[in-house]
Amino acid sequence: MKYPRFLCALSASLFLTGLSPAQEGEDKIGTVDMSRIVTDYHKSKSTRETFVTYQETIKSQDKVRLEKITTSAEEAQKMQQDADDPSLSGEKRDLLFRQASAKRDEAESLQKDRVSWLKRKQSQLNEKAAMDFGNIRKELMLVVQAVGQEKGFDFIFDRSGASGAGVAVLVYSKDATDLTGILLERINKDAPVEKKDE
Repeated sequence: MKYPRFLCALSASLFLTGLSPAQEGEDKIGTVDMSRIVTDYHKSKSTRETFVTYQETIKSQDKVRLEKITTSAEEAQKMQQDADDPSLSGEKRDLLFRQASAKRDEAESLQKDRVSWLKRKQSQLNEKAAMDFGNIRKELMLVVQAVGQEKGFDFIFDRSGASGAGVAVLVYSKDATDLTGILLERINKDAPVEKKDE
């Protein structure tokens, strides 16, 4: 499944830590790979797994709907073939033609309902994903700010971010400290222990 572009907000040109500029000397600058931070956050992983489950449920329900459509279409075709039998009376043939037409209409109606249902389900899924990953974004931005304040950084740049033109925001950083490892350790310190397959 395509996940929502939840990295967009995290790919801002810089993360201000709320500190005042350095009174003396140069600003202390740090970098972080927010793409990796979001991807490797244990809550992101569990959220993605939840949405995979949602997708599988939708697929399963769609399969049932598709089977009904196929059945109606096949029944219509069978009635049409039976109606072409020249040995049948005119009245019987007319009845089969009408029944075949009704079945075709039923199949078409079911297909329209299926398409509408799929769009609605996908829209609901996207909205839910945007909300859940939006909350994760906010949580991670607070962690970045907290680490920045603790470590005394004036600016923290997202080295994975890109501008509107698709160009990386940070293309060079001399002596900048990469905080990715520190952040990953902090945000995943309470991650549940993964069960190993026996």
